Amino acid sequence: MDRTKPLGKSRNISLINQYANLSEGLQNTVDDRTWKDLELDYIFSFIDRTLTKTGEQYFYKLLQKEQTNSQRELINCIINHYSNKPDQLLKAAQILRKYEKNSTYSLQSFMHLRRYKRAPYWIRILSFSSLSFAFGSLFHTSFILPFIAILLINTAVHYYLKTKINLFHFEFKNIKALYDNYLKLAKLENQDNYLSKNEIAKLKVISKKCFYLSLNIENADELSAAVYYLIEIIKATILYDGLQFNSTIKLIEENIDIIQKTSDYIGISDTSQSLYYLKNYTKGVKPSSSSSKLINIKNAYHPLIENCIVNSISIDGANVIITGGNMSGKTTFLKTIGINIFLAQTINYSFCDYLEIPKIKVISSIASNDNLMQGKSYFMDELERANIIITQINESEQPHLILIDEIFRGTNSQDRIALAASMLLYFNYFNCIVVVTTHDLDTIDLVEGMYDTYYFDNIYQDNQVHFDFIIKRGIQHKTNVLELIKSLNYPSIVIQQTEKFRKIITAHKRKAICNEGFKGNISVLPRSNLGASGQSK
Repeated sequence: MDRTKPLGKSRNISLINQYANLSEGLQNTVDDRTWKDLELDYIFSFIDRTLTKTGEQYFYKLLQKEQTNSQRELINCIINHYSNKPDQLLKAAQILRKYEKNSTYSLQSFMHLRRYKRAPYWIRILSFSSLSFAFGSLFHTSFILPFIAILLINTAVHYYLKTKINLFHFEFKNIKALYDNYLKLAKLENQDNYLSKNEIAKLKVISKKCFYLSLNIENADELSAAVYYLIEIIKATILYDGLQFNSTIKLIEENIDIIQKTSDYIGISDTSQSLYYLKNYTKGVKPSSSSSKLINIKNAYHPLIENCIVNSISIDGANVIITGGNMSGKTTFLKTIGINIFLAQTINYSFCDYLEIPKIKVISSIASNDNLMQGKSYFMDELERANIIITQINESEQPHLILIDEIFRGTNSQDRIALAASMLLYFNYFNCIVVVTTHDLDTIDLVEGMYDTYYFDNIYQDNQVHFDFIIKRGIQHKTNVLELIKSLNYPSIVIQQTEKFRKIITAHKRKAICNEGFKGNISVLPRSNLGASGQSK
């Protein structure tokens, strides 16, 4: 398997994200909406070069949840180890592939949700009774019939319990594999002290018990099968499996932190190897830290777009409004910025030539939808999302990067312009960096001087609209609706009327703004007078 490029394997995200979902007490790196806006499941699939299910789950959790300093240090340490000794990557991959044969997505839910039930306490009575009658029958024939009766009962109970125990067959195999392969990986990566000797000793005992419970008759030869069934009769007599299951579960529950720590190491090792390949075989850079409200990104590209046009932007002090025609690249640029800054703060790597950022939390409103099942309109969805953003920046001292695509596009132009301008002014007085796209030039007039302006351009040539997808300083005053409908061969009367009405509407709106004296003459409240709901106190 070539780990220098995306693996192309199918992934079941609902299984992969189980570990992240079960990780209580850890803060999310971004909220669910931002995760979907930036299509981070697809980003994960692109950057993931892990070989095991445990590695997949850990890598996904690394992206979703805030890491501890010790986890970051261990990942960096292992990456540096393989950077210095790349010849050991093949051996590490062999260990992981061997482990993967017994790896399962369900180990985390097995340990943390505890959906198993222990064998009932009265099996001890049946086990003791069976031994007593067996011993008594050696001395008196009157014990033989009771022994046969209890043997039949115990056999039925044994196979009933065995069906329940076998539900966790793969989890027991996984725990055994954790122990075996942790020792090999830790030694290879010079991390022998990750687990203490006492922890390893406890894990060894659990591993042996799990190995016993994971045994079955699959692929056995005739002699082995005969021995197996003979042993089954003995085990059924004393209900050994049920007693062993209870003993093993008790040990697992008492030492769950050790098992989790071992599982994490396998995940960290696999993830670190994945990141090694990503950072050495893709075009990208390690980000630099900025202590100020500065984002400087050079030649950034979207990793999922083949032959993507690179773009650069420096945001220092002022926030940003981006204009441009339909399909000109505005939304892709927003996602490119968001994805690269997100990755910079989770895996310490970005798809660009240079990135300088402060520690900042990304939050977005890019993909809004009508929800007929909930009776929610497109515009209501936008309003609710904006309110969530307002709440977050009010309740947190941490800087935020706010990405909004075509702000309030779901309502009429008058309300959209008024509300959008008000929101942008409101954001301007918080500890955040705002990058927003819009088609409304009037919105820009209302926040003039407070937002830097950028645009994406297009040209109409040979009855086709062409885009260069390069961001430029300034404002895009022209639209491309006429060019697009011309390229689709709309009826000429529709094209002519569209052009006529557009001129009338534009002239009317400009006149209204000038008459009201809005442009460059907006009074704003200082932050101390801004309430959490956006209302003045």
